[in-house]
Amino acid sequence: MSSFSDAVSLEAQPAYSDSPEFDKLNADISDTLFLLNNNLVTLGRLLKAAQNTGGKRDVVGRAIDLADETRDRFKTTGEDLKRLKEWEDTNAAQRFTQQKLSREFATALSEFQQIQKRLAAHEKQEIKMDKQAALESEARGEDGYQQQQQQDVMTQDFLNQSETDQHMTLISEREEEIRNIEQGIEELNEIFSDLGTIVTQQGTIVDNIESNMYSIAGETRSAASELNRAARYQSRSRSRQCCLLLILVIVLAVILLANLKKALRARTEKNVGKKADVLVYLDYVLFLNKLMAEARKEAKGQPPTAMDVAKARGRILRQFRG
Repeated sequence: MSSFSDAVSLEAQPAYSDSPEFDKLNADISDTLFLLNNNLVTLGRLLKAAQNTGGKRDVVGRAIDLADETRDRFKTTGEDLKRLKEWEDTNAAQRFTQQKLSREFATALSEFQQIQKRLAAHEKQEIKMDKQAALESEARGEDGYQQQQQQDVMTQDFLNQSETDQHMTLISEREEEIRNIEQGIEELNEIFSDLGTIVTQQGTIVDNIESNMYSIAGETRSAASELNRAARYQSRSRSRQCCLLLILVIVLAVILLANLKKALRARTEKNVGKKADVLVYLDYVLFLNKLMAEARKEAKGQPPTAMDVAKARGRILRQFRG
């Protein structure tokens, strides 16, 4: 039971790493980049909603708060990434990780800068509209004073001044927000510039690695092409060999059939010759028997003489000729 528990505890231990600090920093940066990308998506939606709702203050406020939080995260992550890029005694895999994270960070930072510029432009447009509203409020106050001289002048002035103060307060808040956004853009531009220098320096190494990879890939494709060509040649050669073997088999079959036919013909002719000899012999025997029978007839019960045989032979020949 204890051995099983020991095995489980060993499996639960983290994998061995030559640079645990590097791996931890890499994991922290990757997690933060994931959060930053989610914030960028949310900022884009909030900015679009603010534009569609005519600059509704609560939507814009949420966008500005999230932009401030995201800006701080970018600053912290930029420092962590700088530490990661300056890590000494890195191997090829770690250099690839440095380059990958730098590019992902640069892409996210560039997108955030564009969102901040759009947010600042939106706030400037809102300030312009607030100033116009303040001027219109003052104009309405003057018109109201002229048209309602019999009413309470102090109350009217208080209302007009309150509305004007509200617009000016909004204008001041938005101007402060714009200054913060523009200052954040400048700070992140410095990080972007430093990161660009590091990326350029290590980009050469990665480009060389990519170049070697492309070279190896090209050689691999060339080798694969040669192998395919050799395979096709071998296939055609095998096809030719099969065709030649088939032709040879057909020729041998024809020769064997011809020899077999010749042997059968010779055997048949030999058998026919034997049958002919037998027939001649039988005919000769029959002729002798008939000759002796005719000779006995000539002898009339006596032993046949040569003369009797000659007469019998002449009679038989006349029968065949007749």
